[in-house]
Formats: sequence, structure tokens, C-alpha cells
Amino acid sequence: MKKLFVFIILAWVTLACTTLGCTSTALADDLKKAASIASYGTRFQAERIKIAAENIANESSTAALPGGDPYRRKVLFAENRYSKRLGTHVIRTKKIGFDKSAFITKYDPHHPAADSEGMVKYPNINRIIERADASEAQRGYEANLSVIEMTNSLRQKTIEAMGR
Repeated sequence: MKKLFVFIILAWVTLACTTLGCTSTALADDLKKAASIASYGTRFQAERIKIAAENIANESSTAALPGGDPYRRKVLFAENRYSKRLGTHVIRTKKIGFDKSAFITKYDPHHPAADSEGMVKYPNINRIIERADASEAQRGYEANLSVIEMTNSLRQKTIEAMGR
């Protein structure tokens, strides 16, 4: 299936270049640009995976002091920014913020982090949401990585075709 997809992309690019009269240099530049755009995607998805992993790792942490606040769930904010170098928009991390939803509280008067009423605050993290986000980010990462691999393959095939 992957070979068929690469063949279709190569045929499409070759047809476009034949029709538009682009040079091999222009084709190589376009493939390099596609790989660069996909690399922005891989970096963004890797950051999403990292944030989800941090949240999962801290889901049961409590405050260091009785009645204090525990770890607060981190969230990633994305932006679609124009890249002058690439001449197109790319996805980037705008900022890493914090989820402002309420902490989870449980009654456990013997816990070291319990407040005066015996309540312990736990992070506002839902493991199911974090795992789903990590899984989605992983699929996005793999898709972008496939684009990079395909563009590298197409560049190599173009070089081989020029040598014939």
C-alpha cells in the first residue's frame, strides 16, 4: 500500500512538472519544503506526547504541604504561523498553559497532604483523556514522519531518474 501511495505521488509530481515545465531543482526544492513542513508537525506532535506523558506521570501526585495545590494539568496551545522561509503556514506550539478546572478532592484525613477537614486535593487529570490525546498525537507524529520518508524517497527516485 505504501509503495502504491509513493508511486502515485511520484507520478503526480512528474505529471505536474511535465505540464508546468519545472526543473529538477524546483522539484527537489518542493520536496524539501514538504519535508520541512512535516518536520514542524512532528515537533508539535512530539510536544503533545511529552505533555500527555507528564500529566499521566503526575496524576496521583499531591501537594507538598497540607491543604496546598497539587500538580495542575498542562495543556498545549497551538498556532498556525506563516513561515517566510517555506512560504506557507506551519503548526507550532504557541504556549504551554494550565487547565483551570477544579482539582479532584478525596476524603483521607490520615494523608500527609490532607487539609484541616481531611480533604486531599489531587491533580485535575483524567487518564482516559490523556491517553487518547497521546494516542492521537502519536498517529499525527507517524503520519508526518511518513511524509518525510516519502519525500526523501521521491527525492532519491528523482535523482536516480535524472541519472538515466
